[in-house]
Amino acid sequence: MPSAAQLEAVLRRHVLEAWFPRSLDTTHGGFLCDFDRRWTPLGPHDKLLEFHGRHLCVAADACRQYPQEPGYRQAMEHGFKYLREVLWDDQAGGWFHCLDRNGRVLEHGTKHAHGIAYGLDACAAVYEASRDPAALELAKAGFHWLEEHAWDREHGGHFGFLTREGKPILEPAQCPWPTELDTIGTPVGLKDLNVHCDLLETFIRLYRIWPDPAVATRLAESVEIIGKRMLVPESGALHYYVTPDWRPIPHLVRAGYQFQAAYRLTMAPDLTGASDELRRTAITLVDHILRHSRDDNGGFYYAAPGALPLDLQGQNLSVRLKPWWVQVEGLKTFLVLSRLAPENPQYLREFDALWEVIENQYLDARHGGVFAFALRRRHRLLGISPKQVTAKGHSWKDARHEARALLTCIEMLRENH
Repeated sequence: MPSAAQLEAVLRRHVLEAWFPRSLDTTHGGFLCDFDRRWTPLGPHDKLLEFHGRHLCVAADACRQYPQEPGYRQAMEHGFKYLREVLWDDQAGGWFHCLDRNGRVLEHGTKHAHGIAYGLDACAAVYEASRDPAALELAKAGFHWLEEHAWDREHGGHFGFLTREGKPILEPAQCPWPTELDTIGTPVGLKDLNVHCDLLETFIRLYRIWPDPAVATRLAESVEIIGKRMLVPESGALHYYVTPDWRPIPHLVRAGYQFQAAYRLTMAPDLTGASDELRRTAITLVDHILRHSRDDNGGFYYAAPGALPLDLQGQNLSVRLKPWWVQVEGLKTFLVLSRLAPENPQYLREFDALWEVIENQYLDARHGGVFAFALRRRHRLLGISPKQVTAKGHSWKDARHEARALLTCIEMLRENH
């Protein structure tokens, strides 16, 4: 079992000290995102809302954890200024989904509920760390914009892909450019687990700083969407895609989202009063991962079928890549379940085994930081590996997954001690 001190040492070296202050874009504002293994900046450093919101959460969480270190507060204030003054659309409201480094609007100014979820999460994190009323006011403005434009008044839940003015894009012909997939890879017109699972945590964190009845309503709806509409209770699999009226579209089950949904449901009982039911659902989700997504070499695959068989005609049906974020989301989820279900020692064993995988296959002992994918043994011995494996950052690889996972585990281990 790793100790809280061991995990904190990893948090310091491989997350906080690796990213700050080097990720601050002091020329154009916001954060730099593109780094190679040696932390050399490279690439366009586009300002994707997901990266910015999640990275701002890391700065704010570090500010709360280490208030005596002014660099994290400076990073938080630097990032919040860009979220409020540049990424926010003063003309049409809401946050742009993506800008280039110079602040020019990309993706035809479209917006996305997935990115907005992290903009709101960042506002909540900044407010918790600073009690800055501007953070709460921006959170309220972002929530009201999401409520007005993205919430589905007929079937509930949220549309993801929106025009700059906030009109849902429900078919490819409505998109400003030729495509069948939106800007996070979801088929245009479908709802997905990615958006609704992230909104669940967003509404939990937002409700803690702003217990407004409208936020409570969306939180309760999000719990119902994850725990009932998108869940196959007999197997514990979550549908990833559904039609706007919640009819499931067959697809692979994605382990990282199962971990996230399970953990987030354990965050909600105090706010919803359904502790026993949500605990059982969380266990069901994680048990599905253990049956279908485990790699015999340690860790968990990105995606797998929702039921047996796992191969057809000699062809394995799993997506065997093992992204870093799936593993760290699993780490904190196993530790939480070991506390909520102490009668089952397997979850603590899984936590211990997964930590060993993360420590040996994902942490860069030479340059610091977390690899995007598991570094194979021969690559570790030879000191070479593909760039896509060793890249420390890009628009979709920030530090929030590992930072919050480690902080959660550190807190629980210290409470246990």
